[in-house]
This record gives sequence, structure tokens and C-alpha cells, in this order.
Amino acid sequence: MKSNAPGQLLGFSMQFPRALYHLLRSGPKDVVCVEVLGDVATLKSNGELLAEEDKSSIVGNPLTDKSTDLWKTFSNWIEAINSGFIDVDKTKFLLYSNQSGREGIVNRFNSAQSQADTVSAIEYAKKKLSATKQDHEIWPYYDFVVNRNEALLIKIIQKFELQIGNGAGYEELKIEIQRKHVPEGQIEFLIEYLTGWLQKVINESIASRKGASISWEDFDHQFKVVYDRSRCRELIDFTMQYSKENDKIQKSVKKHAMKRPLYLKQLEVIELNENEILEEVSNYLRADINLEKWMENEIINDEIAFEFEKRLTEFWGNQRKRLKITEKNLGELELGQLLLIDCKSRLETIRDMTPPPSTIPGTYHALADDSTIGWHPNWEMLFPKEEGV
Repeated sequence: MKSNAPGQLLGFSMQFPRALYHLLRSGPKDVVCVEVLGDVATLKSNGELLAEEDKSSIVGNPLTDKSTDLWKTFSNWIEAINSGFIDVDKTKFLLYSNQSGREGIVNRFNSAQSQADTVSAIEYAKKKLSATKQDHEIWPYYDFVVNRNEALLIKIIQKFELQIGNGAGYEELKIEIQRKHVPEGQIEFLIEYLTGWLQKVINESIASRKGASISWEDFDHQFKVVYDRSRCRELIDFTMQYSKENDKIQKSVKKHAMKRPLYLKQLEVIELNENEILEEVSNYLRADINLEKWMENEIINDEIAFEFEKRLTEFWGNQRKRLKITEKNLGELELGQLLLIDCKSRLETIRDMTPPPSTIPGTYHALADDSTIGWHPNWEMLFPKEEGV
């Protein structure tokens, strides 16, 4: 059973990065709307309107000469003008597509610069579609646009722009954020944060039956908040967008576990169950990703990382001695599990900031993987270091 649900979901979800794109390009007193005056619209402070329609496909060009999406878009614009919702003289018409294809009618419309170019582009469309029958799915829209409203079509084409993007619409966001002199390594975090905030605002507006409109002032406030966080070099959790239940993450965790690195063998020897081990693999991977990103973005350096590991190692050594003295009645497995629990629960800071929850257990596993520490009381005998290591 075939379904076009993935394509429909992409079409709807693409409005979020497109709205964010226009907010990044907007100015004081501008307002960006979603599903108010088309898919995405920008009401400029000077009274002008940028009306955008978004067309997407997961298989090919959604704007072919006989595309319903193409002719329905122009039909909707003409209906909005005739109904008084849009002033054609104060509106710029933007059609965004996430896929390119062979050049056709829409490209002729986009290239038209003068009145003569516009008339020529329409004549080209008429010639290309002259054999279109009235029972074709595009006919009602094509007939309404070209045959019954050609004068308005000419005005629209003169203020029309075709924009071809890529994928889900995030590449354009990266470029706009780069223009604001944001370090490369923090762009993804900004996109994740701002897209999440925007989606929440829009969904809440729709749920309360209000128009989904975001002012430049509200967006500017949010952008400054997250940008200040990045400039202050906070210990950003770069893995926060990945939930533990995410299928991709689950597969990555299980694939890593199958390799059975040393730190996993150390956990197995104190008999952690499968779910506990997978939890620790997740901690290890998340801590590793964050450490790499923090280094890359110069949030921490080798000296800070070494000092953090040193404090964790000292705590491990002290706890190991304490347990040996105070818990003489416990067996080796219980001592190992208790030592692991104590170390995972350790509260430690990096640059006087509390790191994400996975950082401390994940770092301990990295130390165990390097044979710096262990959990079983006899871990050094069970896992002797190889010569030269």
C-alpha cells in the first residue's frame, strides 16, 4: 500500500525552516506569518508583503510544466488579489522549491524582467500547454490563471521570484546565520534551538485558533538569548536533540555495544544487565560527542579536560578505598556496582559550570576504556594492560 504521507509531512514541516529564514532576513517592526497569507509571509514595516508558497518533493521536481502545484499557486495568488487579501502592487511573490529539474515555464516566468519578457513567457506557456485537455487535473487552475486573468498574471510575474533550495530547507538557514558572524561549530545548535522555539510558538498559536505570527522583536529577543549563551561559551549539550528513544541513536548504541570495547567488558564483569549497559553506552557516546564539540569550539582545551579527568580519577580512588574499608561484607560484584554508582553520582564542574548529565559517567567510561580506572576490585588482574600501552 503506497502512501504520500512522507511527502506531505515534508511539505508541512518545511514551513518552519522557511519561516525562520525570513525572520533572519527581517527587520524591526516586520512580522512573519505561517498559514495566514499563504504558506509563509512577511509583512514589512513599510506596508509591503512578501508572499511565499513552498513546494516540496522527495522524488523529483515539484514544479514541472504540468504540475498542479505550479498552477494552483498562481491561481491562489490571483484569488487572494481578487478577494482583496493581497495588494498586487505592494506584494512580492516568492515560490520556493526544494528540488530542481529541467527548466520550463516557471523558469521563464522567473527570468522575465520587462513587460515584453513577461508577455513572451506567457505566450511560451500557452504554446507548451496548447494540447492540454479540459479533463486534465491542471486545467481549472491553468484556465483561471492564463485564459481568464492574464492581466493579473502579467503583474504577478513582474514581481515573481523562484527560489530553489535543497532537501528540507536548512542549508539556507546556515548561510543566513553565518552572515551574523556566528562560529561554524555553533550554527547547528542555534538552528535546533530557534527551530524548536518557532515550532512551539506556531503550534500553540494554531491550537488556540490564533494567527501564527511572529514579530521581529520577539524573534530578536530569542536570538539574542541563545547567541549570548553561545558567546559565553556555555557547556552546550550538542546531543540534546537526540532522545534516547530515537531509532537512529538506538541503532548506533547497539552497533557500538557489539564491538565490546574495554569499558563494556569492565561493566559486564560486574554483571550489569543489558538495559544498564545500553544506558552506559549512550552516556559514553554522548560525552564523547560533546567533548569533541567543546574542543572544536574552543569552549574547553586539553588542560581543562585533563584537570576534569584528574578530579574524577581522584574521587574514584578515594571511593574505592572507602568501600574496601567500610563494606567488607560485600562481594566483589556488589563492590564494583556500588563504586560505579558512587562515581556516576559524582557532582563535578567544568569551568565552574555543571556539564550535561551524560558527561561524568561517559568520562568515567572513557577512563575505564584507557585502563586508567576499573570497577571490579580485581580489574587490573582481569584486564591487564597490553605491553607498550
